[in-house]
Amino acid sequence: MTRGYIQKKHITILGILSVLFLVASVYFYQIGDPVMFRAMRGIICFAFLFVLYFFQKNRVNWIIVLFLILYGTSSFASIWYDENNIATLSMGLNFLAFLLLVGALSPKIHFKKMNLLFTSIFVILVLVNGYLLYLFVEMIRDFALNDLHYFLIFLGAMSLVFSGFCVLLYNHEYSTKASLIFTLFIFVMIFAEVFRAIAIYDFAYGSASVHVARGLLILAISLLVHYELSDKKPAEILGRR
Repeated sequence: MTRGYIQKKHITILGILSVLFLVASVYFYQIGDPVMFRAMRGIICFAFLFVLYFFQKNRVNWIIVLFLILYGTSSFASIWYDENNIATLSMGLNFLAFLLLVGALSPKIHFKKMNLLFTSIFVILVLVNGYLLYLFVEMIRDFALNDLHYFLIFLGAMSLVFSGFCVLLYNHEYSTKASLIFTLFIFVMIFAEVFRAIAIYDFAYGSASVHVARGLLILAISLLVHYELSDKKPAEILGRR
């Protein structure tokens, strides 16, 4: 099997890996192994990073690579989430990962192409999501391990929501298949983080929220790698001005 053939089949490879990781995650959860279940988050990130590097070698986008490293390391740190310092470190790395995406998206967006309808929708989304963010942060206040942990959770939620606003403008600016894939990645990741919080703090849905969060995470990371391996206009590549 040639390398070129494998590259053409990257969607199949991502799909197979996604199923395997989901099955493994469900298995470790069902047998009551929280260490391996939490570790799977980091394993997923670095495994998909390896796939990306295998396909692109020296052509990798270091924005995407650094995001996966930060998010994967944050995920490994969550193994010891019951310890104050490690939990704070995990949330700090999580915040930096999404801040990196916001920083990469910001130079790619412009408001000059926005018509009245899109502007109205954008403003409504800002107000609604801002209010939901406020409610979410208030809900988790009593679960924070310390003030810094709470502050980093707040910053992480803000960066995640703001990345959603930025990616809408990014997709509106370029309107390509690749920009749509990246938009889907951001919003799937948002829902993955929401269900992860629901699962961690046991707000609702029981074990179902755990599996939904993990499934959405796997889908999000596979979409990110798919985006990076898709054809893109030079102007829309993150990190390139």
